[in-house]
Amino acid sequence: MNFTLYIAKRYFLSKSKNKAVNYMSILALLGVVFSSAAMIIVLSGFSGLKNYSLEFLSYASPNIEISSKKGKRFVLDENMKIVLSDASIDYVKCISERAVMSINGGKKIITIKSLDKNFSKRNVDSILYAGAWPKKVEEVVVGWGLAYDLGVSLNNYENPINFFVPVAGKGQAFQAGDIYNSRTAVSSGIFNLNEELNNNLVYADFSFGQKLFGMKENEVNSIEVYDRVSENKTENLKALLGNDFYIKTKLEQNEVLYKMLKTEELAVLLIFSLIVVVALFNMFGALIMIFLEKKNNLKTLSILGLTKEKTGVLFAFHGLFITVFGCFGGLALGSVLLSIQNYFSILNLAPNLPYPVSFELKNFVLTFIVVIIVGGAVSYSVSTLIKKNLTKSLQQ
Repeated sequence: MNFTLYIAKRYFLSKSKNKAVNYMSILALLGVVFSSAAMIIVLSGFSGLKNYSLEFLSYASPNIEISSKKGKRFVLDENMKIVLSDASIDYVKCISERAVMSINGGKKIITIKSLDKNFSKRNVDSILYAGAWPKKVEEVVVGWGLAYDLGVSLNNYENPINFFVPVAGKGQAFQAGDIYNSRTAVSSGIFNLNEELNNNLVYADFSFGQKLFGMKENEVNSIEVYDRVSENKTENLKALLGNDFYIKTKLEQNEVLYKMLKTEELAVLLIFSLIVVVALFNMFGALIMIFLEKKNNLKTLSILGLTKEKTGVLFAFHGLFITVFGCFGGLALGSVLLSIQNYFSILNLAPNLPYPVSFELKNFVLTFIVVIIVGGAVSYSVSTLIKKNLTKSLQQ
């Protein structure tokens, strides 16, 4: 085996007298390098986008959301306050309902999320794009996309935003107030989270939501906890509140999004695995050409005792040399390019927003595994083909 490995290393490192064989060998190695580099770059870019999206989502979605199983609304009574206090949990009261937003002749159905004063400044600073968080009851913060689509400007008291919500029917309607509730507000700020929330969400003061949606004192849609909560504390909270409430973690609240991101990540991995397969077929051709070019040399080696099986193993080792060195070269090249993007922001998603990339060990491990498996399969195929046709080829 040491002799076979030595010959394979010599074939890998030495130049052939045939320039075409040299070119094919170089192209095979470069194919592995560039396909490996492309794979690690794309996986790291996707991880960067995923982390970027989830980072903003982490400020919009609470770590724990408590809602009623019996309806959209419930009353935060004294018993529940005691339970939350005993669990040492800082909570935010939330009213989240649909409404019609109207300004400048345009209308859109949106979600108004009204939060009380316990919503932390850290979260505010993280999602606020321009302006300020509501300090008055009749102020709201609008998503960037929504502000652009409807032409919302900051602190424009001459052209306020109108919000309408239907009122449950109580008989014949004689005036507009019997059909819907309405409130006016101005935009004190603009937030930026992700495309969906930017186009459909408005933040407001808790009192604004109470008045617009006709909520009773201490009536809420949910209780939200933005601080980190241990798994044990979450389980204790479920036990204390009983079966009348849903207690959802961040993952459970955004289950569809997480599944979508996992599916997209798998699709990216499969697509670039196919690219690696195509690139490594160059290596198949290169190994066959090296075999044909080395026929005279192999005749001599067979006389010296190189068996058919060892000849196949020799070319399998040669293929693995190309695969392993090409893979490490591709990972190194990809790392350099990713570092350049991190430090110099060559590519931008938008002005002043560099394309995010994320160095994650799992991406390097996945790339290495995929390239080695595909390269090993190609090397084995060449080895098998050579062993089957070795005798006939050497006789020609």
